[in-house]
Amino acid sequence: MRATDNFDEKKFVGHGGFGIVYKATLDVLEMSSVEGKYQDKLVKKSKTVAIKRILNRQDAHSKEGFFTEIDLLTSCKHPNIVSLVGFSREGREMILVYEYASKGSLNEYFGNNCGKINLTWAQRLQICLDIAHGINYLHTNMEDKPRIIHRDIKSGNILLDENLRAMVADFGLSKIHPKDQQASTRYSENAVGTKVYTDPEYLTSYKYKKESDIYSFGVVLFEILCGRVAYDSIYLAEHVKGLAPIARRRFSEKTLKELIDRKMIDEDDKNIFTLNRGPNQDSFEVFSRIAYQCSAEIQAKRPTMEVVIKELERALKLQVSKHFTEVTIFSFLIFLIPLVITILVP
Repeated sequence: MRATDNFDEKKFVGHGGFGIVYKATLDVLEMSSVEGKYQDKLVKKSKTVAIKRILNRQDAHSKEGFFTEIDLLTSCKHPNIVSLVGFSREGREMILVYEYASKGSLNEYFGNNCGKINLTWAQRLQICLDIAHGINYLHTNMEDKPRIIHRDIKSGNILLDENLRAMVADFGLSKIHPKDQQASTRYSENAVGTKVYTDPEYLTSYKYKKESDIYSFGVVLFEILCGRVAYDSIYLAEHVKGLAPIARRRFSEKTLKELIDRKMIDEDDKNIFTLNRGPNQDSFEVFSRIAYQCSAEIQAKRPTMEVVIKELERALKLQVSKHFTEVTIFSFLIFLIPLVITILVP
């Protein structure tokens, strides 16, 4: 309460399905380190954190989500998964404390958000790769971590730090896949998640598996390409399920390029020195194909996260290598033109 000035609105930075998030500074106990080696001594450090105050609801979902996040995040250690700094349960109050992501959530960069920077295509591809690595980590069984299905992958649950490193967050709806359970499919009584991001097969059959997260990630990929959230009114006016079915149809018709975020293209046109902010043809084709495959309506047709990562890396390589070639040619011309003028003009 002291850190948030009694949960003052000025400290408010966002909200999730189960709580309201505040920015605050707390004294945190951390293991001391000397030249990268951790010592047995705890040191108190002042740290900027995100504090989520869980909403008290009549049903048991908020309490269940609170304990789920603690269970999952204490077993997850990965640069693309948000870190849990601590938690508190006192009376009816349930508090979760996370590392603070200073650049906000990914969905804040879509639409007409003038206060946010305009991400280049290479930056967007790197963010996609960060998310993919995070999801792949969740889906992988390890000695100290079970397989985890997130069940609410969306741009609003992707946080960006000061270096634009993307981290998957908000595990209130997540489920652990028991190590001793051979079957990869699990069933739920009711479909959960945000509808425009939710796996269509899961909505009809109530069976979810890691491929359900891959579908949701496919929707996020299309959002990153188009620069609008999947539930934007423009998309909902055309289709009740938002962006995904529209993007899939456009891909099949070979008109998907018309949906590319104009902020990237327009800046290319206006500023010759900012070369290739938008996707080149090769990078676009690789990216759009894997986004289309991820958002397949049938679970069995979706690629594995290993394949997704490989294709996204390929799209980034194609973008960066083409950009390097263009910059090299441009630099050569800048050098050559004055030289030619000097030779031709006596």
